Amino acid sequence: MVALGKLVADQLLELSAPLVVGGQQRVVRTTTAGGAPANVTANLARLGVPARLAGWAGADPLADGLLAALAERGVETAVVRRGRAPLSTVLVHPDGERTLLTDRGEGGLEPADVRPEWFAGAAVVHLDGYDLLRLPEAVRTAASAAHDARVPVSVDVAAATRIERHGIGAYVDLLAGLRPDLLSCNAAEAAVLGLDGHRPGWAPELVLVHAGAHPTRVGTRAGTEQVPVEPLPGGRLRDTTGCGDAFAAGVLAGWRAGVPVLDAVRAGHAAAAAVAGVVGGQPPS
Repeated sequence: MVALGKLVADQLLELSAPLVVGGQQRVVRTTTAGGAPANVTANLARLGVPARLAGWAGADPLADGLLAALAERGVETAVVRRGRAPLSTVLVHPDGERTLLTDRGEGGLEPADVRPEWFAGAAVVHLDGYDLLRLPEAVRTAASAAHDARVPVSVDVAAATRIERHGIGAYVDLLAGLRPDLLSCNAAEAAVLGLDGHRPGWAPELVLVHAGAHPTRVGTRAGTEQVPVEPLPGGRLRDTTGCGDAFAAGVLAGWRAGVPVLDAVRAGHAAAAAVAGVVGGQPPS
């Protein structure tokens, strides 16, 4: 499976208490590969699924380390390297919620960078909704290449606040242009995109709406079903960073293997639960 987009460095700071403006506290710092493509492919590799990260990585020592760490996890990388790696500082609050502070880095992915060999032998191509905002032409080119190769396309959308800032209609046009076969989003994103009621005409055949500990809504042309989420054991939740990416990986692994969709969603829940028990968006070793 192929996930396309940018490689991000996640610097995670575990807070020991709620932030106080003007205060000071000690933190525990961890640096890992981040961004949806890295998180999805690392989770796929953990599940035993061959995974390739394609797209853009910085041409700096920070990106060197991130690529090496992904290779150790068994992820194949096929990237154009230029500029400086994006860096997200993730504040992990005591209740497991997180706040992201993002440095966009320098560089990007151009349509001419997208190579057909990135999709060779792919069972699915997964695209990131944040990269759709930053690198729209490159992401559209990748989706077209996947469709030309008869490879299904999965898309995970950007945050609701980012969609609203960009313009809902304009973002829907971007999504529709990708012609996705599967669309994943959370409840807030679904509400912004009009996926929480009457099914819009642009929506793909399969839409998954996850909502943390609440049931995941599975929408198809035939109707909607809900899949409950097994509760985490007490004290298991450490960090919600990357849970959506892990969910996507678990779903994709099952979906493309021919597992019934509801069972694939359950596999996504299990993958997300594993990531919720560690700090950062990368899965446990």
